[in-house]
Amino acid sequence: MSWKIRAGSGKLVLRKLLSQYLPTDLLERPKVGFSLPLGEWLRGPLRSWAEDLLAANRLKRQGRLNVELVRRRWREHLTGQRNHWKTAEK
Repeated sequence: MSWKIRAGSGKLVLRKLLSQYLPTDLLERPKVGFSLPLGEWLRGPLRSWAEDLLAANRLKRQGRLNVELVRRRWREHLTGQRNHWKTAEK
C-alpha cells in the first residue's frame, strides 16, 4: 500500500516512473474533466441508431414519453437550433 498511496498522493509508482519523462507541472496538476462529443455523434455516426430509438411510432407504442415533445427536441438538436442536454420539461 505504501507504493500506491503516500502523503495523500496516489499512483506513486506511476508518478515516479513518469517523472523521468514528463515535467513536474504535468504530474502535479489537479484532475481535469472532459466531455464526450455526444451531440456531434448523434448528428453523425449515431444518428440512425438514435432515429430508431426516437421514432414516433416506437415512442407511441412504449407510451411513456410525450412523443411530440421528444420529436420537437430531436429536430432542434439535429438542426443545431438548441441544445437540451441539461433541461427537462414536465
